[in-house]
Amino acid sequence: MGGIPFTALGCATCKKRKIKCDLKKPECENCVKRGKAPCPGYHDRIFIHHTLVSRRARNGETTRPVPQLVGQLKPLALPARFNMSAEARTQLFANFMHTFFASNPSLNGRDDTWYLLMARFPTLAGQSELLDRSVIGLASVFLGTKTRDNRLAHHGLEIYNSALHAMLRILQRNRPPTAATLYSAIVFQTYETMQNGETVLHDCFAHIQGATAILKRQDCTGYDDKSLINAIIWRHKWAAAMFVLNTPYSMALDGECLSLGRTDSPADGLFGVIAECIVLRRDLCQLIGRPHHSREPPCQCHALLQRCSKLEERLQVDWLHTSSHRLDGKPTPCSRWVFSQEPSMLPLDPDLAPYAFENLETAKIYLLYWVASLLIRRVIYQTETHQLRDPDPSCMVFYAREICRSVAYCIQPKNRMSAGQALLVALSQACKCYIDCGDQAQFLWCQAVYPFIAASGFGIANLLSQVEWKFWNAAQRQPRGSLLLLPEAVHDSSI
Repeated sequence: MGGIPFTALGCATCKKRKIKCDLKKPECENCVKRGKAPCPGYHDRIFIHHTLVSRRARNGETTRPVPQLVGQLKPLALPARFNMSAEARTQLFANFMHTFFASNPSLNGRDDTWYLLMARFPTLAGQSELLDRSVIGLASVFLGTKTRDNRLAHHGLEIYNSALHAMLRILQRNRPPTAATLYSAIVFQTYETMQNGETVLHDCFAHIQGATAILKRQDCTGYDDKSLINAIIWRHKWAAAMFVLNTPYSMALDGECLSLGRTDSPADGLFGVIAECIVLRRDLCQLIGRPHHSREPPCQCHALLQRCSKLEERLQVDWLHTSSHRLDGKPTPCSRWVFSQEPSMLPLDPDLAPYAFENLETAKIYLLYWVASLLIRRVIYQTETHQLRDPDPSCMVFYAREICRSVAYCIQPKNRMSAGQALLVALSQACKCYIDCGDQAQFLWCQAVYPFIAASGFGIANLLSQVEWKFWNAAQRQPRGSLLLLPEAVHDSSI
């Protein structure tokens, strides 16, 4: 058998619609004209394994051997000396795609930007050693971990480390960043979110800072493949939001990371609001960080509360009433039996119906809206607590509850891999709300979700859970009227 055989050369969307694809790159004309979602590219060509499998006819006679599809094979097992030829890398990547996205065959680039990035890899493979090494390294580590093949995982780590060195050489030469450089930076971020070691938070933070610096240096409008660059920026913003809202590194994170390449999309409007919330939180930290006897006069806190109110009003008017109509419907309460495959992920209150959404993209954007709303409300609650008031937590609890009502939809097997990052951003904020108001039952419910996310491959979920447990325990020991605990104000060693 000569060459590397594939079946069906068209893009995944054209094959699904059963129409002829013109095979244009980076996007086919059918997808461009349709405009509903970016063209997923041509990764979905099924790689045919070179092993031939004999099959028997009904009369018992053996028929002519036929190729066996890689999707039907056991996870790829490489020989003692790992073969990283083009054929082996192609098969390994195909196996990664079928394993990582196996539960949702109808996934598209609008629902999951990581899927779009991985779908475009075959069209870019061979053009950049950095990109080839970063993607194949990640795929090898993921498959090795998933199948408990330590040799494959170790070999993938070696490839990944060589990709890091390749990135360092590019940066040292001070060359203009290419799309492959940006793409690789996002792969590095994603790789770290799959780990759970002691240095993961620091390493992921370094990659987010690096990608932000590259994006600030380069005019994003100058790239030809707009959908690829938009997917890179979108993925970067979700990763940056997760870090800036949940780790002590948030004080050092460049706030512009959430405003880069801004468009008029509903999601970018929300990322802009979150960026403003970060400024409010940092100002609150300055008030909280001062000695107890030298608290700022009431006018300082009053000014901060006014800024929160204005931002909340703008969010409700400018986004909820002008941008939300561009989404595919609204959250729809549904029967609790719809998501019965994971009953422990249903809202804790049996009278509270979980939410269903038209698609995963809509679910992610509403999660982002509730996160932005909850951030504002938490600053208000914490500022009033700092003033020794007895604030009403009902408003911020409402938004935390809306997030919890969306968990069952996002944690479905078909959505879990694609919603993992967005769910981590939202769930972590709900957890912090319940820490603020001391709701142990809801806090424990949120903590029970993290193992599901971690089991899907996002090892960083375990680290976020550990950090929140430390804050919960520290908050329980705090006497009334003492300083608030915020990730921006304290370090891990102090809690």
